[in-house]
Amino acid sequence: MALNVVASQYIVNNFKRSRYFKQNLGLVTTIENNGRRSLNNKDQFSYFYNSQYKTTIYAQGNVGDIKFYVDHYIKDDTFAIYTGDNFEEFIYKYNGDIVREKGIEFYIGHLLKDVDEKYEEKVKNDELRKLEERPKGNAENVLKNPGNVTYEDLKAYLELKQKERYKNNNII
Repeated sequence: MALNVVASQYIVNNFKRSRYFKQNLGLVTTIENNGRRSLNNKDQFSYFYNSQYKTTIYAQGNVGDIKFYVDHYIKDDTFAIYTGDNFEEFIYKYNGDIVREKGIEFYIGHLLKDVDEKYEEKVKNDELRKLEERPKGNAENVLKNPGNVTYEDLKAYLELKQKERYKNNNII
């Protein structure tokens, strides 16, 4: 799964110390379209980030499937990791102590494992929310209070009518 990391220049420079880091400056931010400059949507993540936060990020390189971007408006030691098709965001605080003790590769691996666990948990929670039973409608509301009918009420009413028709057809 592809990951995108957005951080300050200082933090990205620390990630650049990885022996697996390959410099890749990405695509241009804007392109000319009919005499006007518009955002380049070929880099989907950069386009998403620019649309979401109204700021431009600059590609710096990658470690495997992990792409690193610099946002010059980030001034503290936090960074964000985006994953999934909807670019789910996970915020982290840079921990220089782990990097000094165990190395940048260990730190990246630690982050990958943590993001993967959090993303799986979020996906499971989203699925559970979808499976939760929706409130049942009241079919009587259609006849008694037609001005305050919900979609669930209409659905219950139509199911009731369908059952009545089925019973009537079997009796005849």
